[in-house]
Amino acid sequence: MQLKELHEKCHQCSFNYSRIDTEAWGRFSSRRIMCPICGWTVYEEHRWEEDGSSTLMKRNEAQGFGAYRLIPPGGYTGYNAFHSEPTPEVLSNIKVLLTEKGWKGYLSLWDVKEQKAHLIQGTPLEKFDVLGTNGSK
Repeated sequence: MQLKELHEKCHQCSFNYSRIDTEAWGRFSSRRIMCPICGWTVYEEHRWEEDGSSTLMKRNEAQGFGAYRLIPPGGYTGYNAFHSEPTPEVLSNIKVLLTEKGWKGYLSLWDVKEQKAHLIQGTPLEKFDVLGTNGSK
């Protein structure tokens, strides 16, 4: 697999490195492309034939309203996206985890008027501050 196959340019904010996650089961696979900046997401499901060709079974593209990553103390987790405006309660819960409960990560929100994402809390690079992980403090 080539490194360029692990990311794609975001179709919403133009960030060059939207993450591509895949999984497979039998003759079926799925692929999710998600921008960790604005939350833009594409989800696809494919069916694979014996000859190596595939048929796209399902495809959904969703506008992002922000993105976040929550890493519990000593743990690992993935990136997540908002596909509608998050409620104040949801934002408050994420902020409490990042500021009071020892979780690492970040929270960004998409500004529809400015067509730009803003970092609200944390930092995407804080994942390296988690104690006891490979190569970190």
